Amino acid sequence: MIRTLTAYTSEIDNHETAAAEILEQLDLKKNLLKNSIGIINCHSDFIEAGIVEAICKELPFKTAGTTTLGNCVPGGFAHMQLSIAVLTSDDIIFSSAVTEPLKPDNYKDDLDYAYNKAAKDLPGKPSLVLAFAPLLFDLAGDYIVEALDSLSGGVPIFGTLAVDHTIDYSTAATIYDGKSWKNKLSLILMYGEINPVFSIASVSEDKILGQKAIITESEGNILKRVNDMSVMKYLQSIGLAPNGKIEGLNAIPFIIDFNDGTRTVTRAIFAITPEGYAVCGGVMPLNATLGIGYIDHDDVISTTKETIDKILEQKNRDGLLIFSCLVRNLVLGFDVFAEMEEAEKTIKGKIPYFMSYSGGEICPVYNEEGKFVNRFHNDTIITCLL
Repeated sequence: MIRTLTAYTSEIDNHETAAAEILEQLDLKKNLLKNSIGIINCHSDFIEAGIVEAICKELPFKTAGTTTLGNCVPGGFAHMQLSIAVLTSDDIIFSSAVTEPLKPDNYKDDLDYAYNKAAKDLPGKPSLVLAFAPLLFDLAGDYIVEALDSLSGGVPIFGTLAVDHTIDYSTAATIYDGKSWKNKLSLILMYGEINPVFSIASVSEDKILGQKAIITESEGNILKRVNDMSVMKYLQSIGLAPNGKIEGLNAIPFIIDFNDGTRTVTRAIFAITPEGYAVCGGVMPLNATLGIGYIDHDDVISTTKETIDKILEQKNRDGLLIFSCLVRNLVLGFDVFAEMEEAEKTIKGKIPYFMSYSGGEICPVYNEEGKFVNRFHNDTIITCLL
């Protein structure tokens, strides 16, 4: 059994006040069990002001997390907010670690070192990995997920990439034990009878265009050719770039079918290169089937409600973790809190939960045999029920 405690603060000027607010809500003397770990997400200003470090110094357990565009726990949701979820248990064991700076030429070794450092403190193979990854433009999230999947032997991995409120994500950072970095990954390993349940949603079926294509040339997250045409020419051929430009680039995701029996994953389009290639938010595998969708306000709200309703059909659960892509927040326009409000309304005190916006989502999907396959996503809301 896991007990989930949550707390939040908007206090950014006074370290003592912020820490006191968190500690009062958590009431650790009354609620803390034998083993505990913390997940912390916040606006990057809380790091710069020293609030994260001050709070973590008062906690008798390790914490891991990221900066975010906005977060939500029972009773509080905002962009300028720090939220924390404490997982505490008498029978589940938690272990954690942080990597050295990740680079394309050394990330596997650094992930290996950090993972095994955390794993050696457990009595056996973990049941779940929680990953808090940096937003790196030269290292796709898929590669991080693949490496962790290999290290863990296929243990379910759930997590998020750091993001922030700036145009270029210049203050996006990961967090570990009160400190922060732009290029390190923090992780939590959980050992014991957890049996997590996952649910995801991205673009509704009626928001996906009927045309399908095949990826005929790609390099990592660079989509070069579709149906043997440059990406831009292909988009022009189906009427999405009539003047050689795509309007609302972030709201037009690619839908990728790996053709392996798992559900589709969504990829954001970050930019179109002068050659007509698409820079995407994740790896674009050769010979995968490509679909195109679009995201709007109503679809964000409906998929959030449907995903949470589905996961809450499970009985006798102790906590819910939710990460939603920042693009889903951006398409809400001026109604910036609508998705978090919908989450709060749908859950209605049924279970403790922790929700945060993400720069990329890490969540297993199920194959035809019902087994987990760890995947990296964009433009998606993911949930993990503990």
